[in-house]
Amino acid sequence: MQGGARIVQMQEADIDAVATLEAEVSPAPWRAGIFRDCLRAEYECWVLQAEEVFGYAIFSLGPGEAHLLNIAISPARQRQGFARQLLTKVASIARVHGVERILLEVRPSNLRARAIYEKAGFEFLSRRKKYYGPPKKEDAFVYTLAL
Repeated sequence: MQGGARIVQMQEADIDAVATLEAEVSPAPWRAGIFRDCLRAEYECWVLQAEEVFGYAIFSLGPGEAHLLNIAISPARQRQGFARQLLTKVASIARVHGVERILLEVRPSNLRARAIYEKAGFEFLSRRKKYYGPPKKEDAFVYTLAL
């Protein structure tokens, strides 16, 4: 991976950095406690790091499908292919667990994320009305990727 970056399992020690990054990129950021709960629930929690954490992905595995819950890249490291690398990692782990598809929700207004997902092969599945809450009520587009 470029620039000495690597994808490793998230540790408790990464949570503050992940929560700080989340606050930089999300209009309704998860708090540190949510990331901690994801680790405790044994979700798949991965960070992208070089000297420091600059990206992460969290997803759950269920019978036949995975649900991508959260993914982000630091604004300073966006547009360098790192989101694609995290999505590739998610798909790889999902395949190992026998998953047939990955689902995710995205804000319709998040055009950059939608473009990344579509380029990675995700397809629009449905719309969830008023899925997202404050700061602005917004629907969610549900995307799926067949594995």
